[in-house]
Amino acid sequence: MGLFISTVAGFFTVLMISMAMFIHYLRVGLNSHSSVVIDPKPTEKY
Repeated sequence: MGLFISTVAGFFTVLMISMAMFIHYLRVGLNSHSSVVIDPKPTEKY
């Protein structure tokens, strides 16, 4: 029973750490503010 609990707890810990790293990558690595600097929104509408 102890092996089962430690396996589930370890898997859950690894899963949570990987999800936290993925969310951190989405928030920091894909900064949406840089898209406005590179290609500003046009002021004229056609």
